[in-house]
Amino acid sequence: MAWADLSDCRCYYEIRGEGEPLLLVPGLGGTCRNWDPIVEELSRDFSLILFDNRGMGKSLAKRQARDLRHLAADLVELLDHLQVDRCHVMGISLGGIIAQRLAMEHPSRIDRLVLVSCTDSFSPYLRQISLLLAHALRKFSPESFIRTVELLGTAPEFLDSHAAEVERQIRAKTAAGFSKRALAGQLRCLACSDRSHHDPIITNPTLVLAGEHDALIPNCYARQMAGRIPGSEFKVLSGAGHNPFCECPERALPPVIQFLSPDRGTRFAEGNVDEPELINAGGAEAF
Repeated sequence: MAWADLSDCRCYYEIRGEGEPLLLVPGLGGTCRNWDPIVEELSRDFSLILFDNRGMGKSLAKRQARDLRHLAADLVELLDHLQVDRCHVMGISLGGIIAQRLAMEHPSRIDRLVLVSCTDSFSPYLRQISLLLAHALRKFSPESFIRTVELLGTAPEFLDSHAAEVERQIRAKTAAGFSKRALAGQLRCLACSDRSHHDPIITNPTLVLAGEHDALIPNCYARQMAGRIPGSEFKVLSGAGHNPFCECPERALPPVIQFLSPDRGTRFAEGNVDEPELINAGGAEAF
Protein backbone atom coordinates (compact mmCIF):
# COMPACT_ATOMS: atom_id res chain seq x y z
CA MET A 1 0.00 0.00 0.00
CA ALA A 2 1.14 3.54 -0.73
CA TRP A 3 -0.03 7.15 -0.59
CA ALA A 4 0.60 10.08 -2.92
CA ASP A 5 0.56 13.52 -1.31
CA LEU A 6 -1.44 15.52 -3.88
CA SER A 7 -2.50 19.16 -3.72
CA ASP A 8 -6.00 18.44 -2.39
CA CYS A 9 -5.79 14.81 -1.38
CA ARG A 10 -3.60 12.23 0.32
CA CYS A 11 -4.37 9.58 -2.25
CA TYR A 12 -4.17 5.88 -1.47
CA TYR A 13 -3.08 3.71 -4.40
CA GLU A 14 -1.82 0.24 -5.34
CA ILE A 15 0.13 -1.05 -8.34
CA ARG A 16 -0.60 -4.56 -9.56
CA GLY A 17 0.71 -6.55 -12.53
CA GLU A 18 3.07 -5.77 -15.40
CA GLY A 19 2.61 -4.34 -18.87
CA GLU A 20 1.07 -1.17 -20.26
CA PRO A 21 -0.30 1.06 -17.46
CA LEU A 22 -4.07 0.99 -16.93
CA LEU A 23 -5.67 3.49 -14.53
CA LEU A 24 -8.91 2.18 -12.97
CA VAL A 25 -11.32 4.88 -11.73
CA PRO A 26 -13.94 3.63 -9.21
CA GLY A 27 -17.56 4.75 -9.15
CA LEU A 28 -19.86 6.52 -6.71
CA GLY A 29 -18.88 5.66 -3.15
CA GLY A 30 -16.45 3.05 -4.46
CA THR A 31 -12.83 2.29 -3.71
CA CYS A 32 -10.08 0.35 -5.41
CA ARG A 33 -11.52 -2.80 -3.82
CA ASN A 34 -14.44 -2.65 -6.25
CA TRP A 35 -12.06 -3.86 -8.98
CA ASP A 36 -11.04 -7.00 -7.05
CA PRO A 37 -13.19 -9.39 -9.15
CA ILE A 38 -11.14 -8.58 -12.27
CA VAL A 39 -7.73 -7.55 -10.90
CA GLU A 40 -6.15 -10.99 -11.20
CA GLU A 41 -7.17 -11.37 -14.84
CA LEU A 42 -6.34 -7.79 -15.86
CA SER A 43 -2.95 -7.84 -14.13
CA ARG A 44 -1.85 -10.57 -16.56
CA ASP A 45 -1.81 -7.97 -19.33
CA PHE A 46 -1.47 -4.58 -17.67
CA SER A 47 0.21 -2.68 -14.88
CA LEU A 48 -2.88 -1.65 -12.93
CA ILE A 49 -3.06 1.67 -11.10
CA LEU A 50 -5.73 1.21 -8.43
CA PHE A 51 -6.71 4.09 -6.15
CA ASP A 52 -9.41 5.50 -3.90
CA ASN A 53 -11.10 8.71 -5.03
CA ARG A 54 -10.70 11.80 -2.87
CA GLY A 55 -12.35 11.30 0.54
CA MET A 56 -13.28 7.67 -0.11
CA GLY A 57 -11.72 4.54 1.37
CA LYS A 58 -8.19 5.28 2.55
CA SER A 59 -7.79 8.52 0.59
CA LEU A 60 -7.98 11.64 2.75
CA ALA A 61 -9.41 14.87 1.37
CA LYS A 62 -7.53 18.05 2.21
CA ARG A 63 -10.28 20.00 0.42
CA GLN A 64 -13.71 18.89 -0.77
CA ALA A 65 -14.06 18.61 -4.55
CA ARG A 66 -16.55 21.12 -5.96
CA ASP A 67 -16.83 19.64 -9.44
CA LEU A 68 -15.49 16.89 -11.67
CA ARG A 69 -12.49 18.97 -12.74
CA HIS A 70 -11.12 18.70 -9.21
CA LEU A 71 -11.48 14.91 -9.22
CA ALA A 72 -9.89 14.69 -12.68
CA ALA A 73 -7.03 16.90 -11.46
CA ASP A 74 -6.32 14.31 -8.76
CA LEU A 75 -5.79 11.72 -11.51
CA VAL A 76 -3.32 13.94 -13.37
CA GLU A 77 -1.35 14.55 -10.18
CA LEU A 78 -1.36 10.84 -9.35
CA LEU A 79 0.02 10.00 -12.81
CA ASP A 80 2.68 12.70 -12.36
CA HIS A 81 3.58 11.23 -8.96
CA LEU A 82 3.98 7.79 -10.57
CA GLN A 83 5.91 9.31 -13.52
CA VAL A 84 3.37 7.88 -15.98
CA ASP A 85 3.12 10.16 -19.01
CA ARG A 86 0.38 8.21 -20.80
CA CYS A 87 -1.85 5.25 -19.93
CA HIS A 88 -5.10 3.48 -20.69
CA VAL A 89 -8.01 4.58 -18.50
CA MET A 90 -11.13 2.67 -17.50
CA GLY A 91 -13.84 4.23 -15.35
CA ILE A 92 -17.16 2.84 -14.13
CA SER A 93 -20.25 4.88 -13.22
CA LEU A 94 -19.02 8.15 -11.63
CA GLY A 95 -15.51 6.94 -12.48
CA GLY A 96 -16.45 6.89 -16.15
CA ILE A 97 -17.73 10.46 -15.93
CA ILE A 98 -14.49 11.56 -14.23
CA ALA A 99 -12.53 9.71 -16.93
CA GLN A 100 -14.40 11.67 -19.62
CA ARG A 101 -13.39 14.95 -17.99
CA LEU A 102 -9.78 13.72 -17.94
CA ALA A 103 -10.01 12.83 -21.64
CA MET A 104 -11.47 16.21 -22.56
CA GLU A 105 -8.94 18.28 -20.62
CA HIS A 106 -5.83 16.08 -20.83
CA PRO A 107 -6.20 13.90 -23.96
CA SER A 108 -2.42 13.45 -24.28
CA ARG A 109 -2.37 11.53 -20.98
CA ILE A 110 -4.73 8.83 -22.26
CA ASP A 111 -4.03 6.11 -24.80
CA ARG A 112 -7.33 4.19 -24.91
CA LEU A 113 -10.46 4.92 -22.90
CA VAL A 114 -13.08 2.50 -21.56
CA LEU A 115 -16.32 3.95 -20.17
CA VAL A 116 -18.56 1.54 -18.23
CA SER A 117 -22.12 2.13 -17.00
CA CYS A 118 -22.02 5.90 -17.40
CA THR A 119 -23.31 8.85 -19.37
CA ASP A 120 -22.28 12.37 -20.38
CA SER A 121 -25.59 14.18 -19.98
CA PHE A 122 -28.16 14.08 -17.18
CA SER A 123 -31.73 13.69 -18.41
CA PRO A 124 -34.77 14.26 -16.17
CA TYR A 125 -34.78 10.51 -15.42
CA LEU A 126 -31.14 10.53 -14.33
CA ARG A 127 -31.65 13.67 -12.25
CA GLN A 128 -34.52 11.93 -10.45
CA ILE A 129 -32.24 8.95 -9.77
CA SER A 130 -29.60 11.32 -8.35
CA LEU A 131 -32.21 13.03 -6.16
CA LEU A 132 -33.41 9.63 -4.92
CA LEU A 133 -29.85 8.65 -3.95
CA ALA A 134 -29.28 11.99 -2.24
CA HIS A 135 -32.53 11.61 -0.26
CA ALA A 136 -31.64 8.04 0.69
CA LEU A 137 -28.19 9.15 1.83
CA ARG A 138 -29.70 11.84 4.08
CA LYS A 139 -32.64 9.89 5.49
CA PHE A 140 -31.72 6.19 5.42
CA SER A 141 -29.40 4.21 7.64
CA PRO A 142 -26.09 3.25 5.97
CA GLU A 143 -27.35 -0.31 5.43
CA SER A 144 -30.63 0.88 3.88
CA PHE A 145 -28.76 3.27 1.61
CA ILE A 146 -26.45 0.48 0.42
CA ARG A 147 -29.48 -1.79 -0.14
CA THR A 148 -31.12 0.90 -2.26
CA VAL A 149 -28.04 1.27 -4.46
CA GLU A 150 -27.59 -2.50 -4.78
CA LEU A 151 -31.24 -3.00 -5.73
CA LEU A 152 -31.11 -0.33 -8.44
CA GLY A 153 -27.72 -1.44 -9.70
CA THR A 154 -28.21 -5.21 -9.80
CA ALA A 155 -29.83 -7.00 -12.72
CA PRO A 156 -33.10 -8.64 -11.57
CA GLU A 157 -32.23 -12.14 -12.76
CA PHE A 158 -28.77 -11.93 -11.19
CA LEU A 159 -30.25 -10.90 -7.84
CA ASP A 160 -32.86 -13.66 -8.04
CA SER A 161 -30.22 -16.33 -8.62
CA HIS A 162 -27.53 -14.85 -6.34
CA ALA A 163 -29.61 -13.46 -3.47
CA ALA A 164 -27.32 -14.83 -0.74
CA GLU A 165 -24.21 -13.44 -2.49
CA VAL A 166 -25.79 -9.98 -2.88
CA GLU A 167 -26.79 -10.06 0.80
CA ARG A 168 -23.19 -10.83 1.79
CA GLN A 169 -21.98 -7.91 -0.33
CA ILE A 170 -24.46 -5.56 1.34
CA ARG A 171 -23.38 -6.67 4.81
CA ALA A 172 -19.68 -6.39 3.90
CA LYS A 173 -20.11 -2.87 2.49
CA THR A 174 -22.13 -1.85 5.55
CA ALA A 175 -19.43 -3.20 7.88
CA ALA A 176 -16.70 -1.40 5.91
CA GLY A 177 -18.55 1.88 6.30
CA PHE A 178 -18.29 5.04 4.21
CA SER A 179 -18.13 8.80 4.64
CA LYS A 180 -21.57 10.34 4.12
CA ARG A 181 -19.93 13.74 3.67
CA ALA A 182 -17.60 12.49 0.93
CA LEU A 183 -20.42 10.63 -0.82
CA ALA A 184 -22.65 13.70 -0.67
CA GLY A 185 -19.76 15.64 -2.21
CA GLN A 186 -19.55 13.17 -5.08
CA LEU A 187 -23.31 13.54 -5.69
CA ARG A 188 -22.91 17.33 -5.77
CA CYS A 189 -20.12 16.96 -8.34
CA LEU A 190 -22.46 14.79 -10.43
CA ALA A 191 -25.21 17.41 -10.18
CA CYS A 192 -23.04 19.91 -12.10
CA SER A 193 -21.37 17.42 -14.45
CA ASP A 194 -23.36 17.99 -17.65
CA ARG A 195 -21.22 18.64 -20.69
CA SER A 196 -21.71 21.85 -22.61
CA HIS A 197 -21.36 22.57 -26.31
CA HIS A 198 -18.12 24.37 -25.46
CA ASP A 199 -16.45 21.24 -24.02
CA PRO A 200 -13.80 19.55 -26.18
CA ILE A 201 -14.79 16.41 -28.06
CA ILE A 202 -13.22 13.20 -26.81
CA THR A 203 -10.72 12.10 -29.46
CA ASN A 204 -9.13 9.09 -27.76
CA PRO A 205 -10.12 5.61 -29.03
CA THR A 206 -13.08 4.75 -26.80
CA LEU A 207 -15.08 1.66 -25.83
CA VAL A 208 -18.45 2.16 -24.11
CA LEU A 209 -19.92 -0.75 -22.12
CA ALA A 210 -23.41 -0.84 -20.63
CA GLY A 211 -25.55 -3.43 -18.88
CA GLU A 212 -28.87 -4.45 -20.40
CA HIS A 213 -30.68 -4.11 -17.05
CA ASP A 214 -28.95 -1.11 -15.49
CA ALA A 215 -31.63 0.99 -13.73
CA LEU A 216 -29.15 3.52 -12.30
CA ILE A 217 -27.90 4.63 -15.73
CA PRO A 218 -29.94 2.80 -18.40
CA ASN A 219 -27.99 1.73 -21.46
CA CYS A 220 -29.95 4.07 -23.75
CA TYR A 221 -27.96 6.97 -22.25
CA ALA A 222 -24.64 5.18 -22.75
CA ARG A 223 -25.65 4.55 -26.37
CA GLN A 224 -26.37 8.25 -26.87
CA MET A 225 -23.02 9.12 -25.29
CA ALA A 226 -21.19 6.74 -27.61
CA GLY A 227 -22.83 8.48 -30.56
CA ARG A 228 -21.21 11.73 -29.44
CA ILE A 229 -17.70 10.23 -29.30
CA PRO A 230 -16.39 9.94 -32.87
CA GLY A 231 -15.23 6.43 -33.79
CA SER A 232 -16.24 4.88 -30.47
CA GLU A 233 -17.48 1.33 -30.02
CA PHE A 234 -20.60 0.51 -27.99
CA LYS A 235 -21.48 -2.81 -26.39
CA VAL A 236 -24.52 -3.86 -24.39
CA LEU A 237 -23.91 -6.79 -22.05
CA SER A 238 -27.02 -8.95 -22.05
CA GLY A 239 -28.46 -9.72 -18.64
CA ALA A 240 -26.06 -7.38 -16.80
CA GLY A 241 -26.80 -4.53 -14.42
CA HIS A 242 -24.76 -1.52 -13.34
CA ASN A 243 -21.63 -3.49 -12.42
CA PRO A 244 -21.02 -6.14 -15.08
CA PHE A 245 -17.55 -6.92 -13.70
CA CYS A 246 -19.21 -8.38 -10.60
CA GLU A 247 -22.16 -10.02 -12.31
CA CYS A 248 -20.58 -11.43 -15.48
CA PRO A 249 -16.81 -10.81 -15.58
CA GLU A 250 -16.37 -13.74 -17.97
CA ARG A 251 -18.33 -11.78 -20.61
CA ALA A 252 -17.52 -8.20 -19.63
CA LEU A 253 -13.74 -8.48 -19.42
CA PRO A 254 -12.76 -10.05 -22.80
CA PRO A 255 -13.99 -7.12 -24.94
CA VAL A 256 -12.12 -4.72 -22.64
CA ILE A 257 -8.83 -6.60 -22.97
CA GLN A 258 -9.37 -7.05 -26.71
CA PHE A 259 -9.96 -3.30 -27.10
CA LEU A 260 -7.03 -2.18 -24.93
CA SER A 261 -4.53 -4.69 -26.29
CA PRO A 262 -5.77 -6.46 -29.44
CA ASP A 263 -2.75 -8.78 -29.75
CA ARG A 264 -3.16 -10.07 -26.18
CA GLY A 265 -6.94 -10.23 -26.36
CA THR A 266 -6.75 -13.05 -28.89
CA ARG A 267 -6.48 -15.59 -26.07
CA PHE A 268 -10.26 -15.28 -25.75
CA ALA A 269 -11.06 -17.70 -28.52
CA GLU A 270 -14.03 -16.99 -30.73
CA GLY A 271 -17.05 -18.91 -29.54
CA ASN A 272 -15.97 -19.03 -25.89
CA VAL A 273 -17.58 -15.70 -25.06
CA ASP A 274 -21.21 -14.67 -25.32
CA GLU A 275 -20.60 -11.72 -27.63
CA PRO A 276 -22.53 -8.61 -26.57
CA GLU A 277 -24.27 -6.29 -28.97
CA LEU A 278 -21.80 -4.07 -30.83
CA ILE A 279 -22.42 -0.93 -32.80
CA ASN A 280 -19.88 1.40 -34.32
CA ALA A 281 -20.78 4.93 -33.26
CA GLY A 282 -18.34 6.55 -35.67
CA GLY A 283 -19.72 9.33 -37.80
CA ALA A 284 -22.39 10.34 -35.32
CA GLU A 285 -22.92 14.04 -34.83
CA ALA A 286 -20.59 15.43 -32.18
CA PHE A 287 -22.16 16.96 -29.07
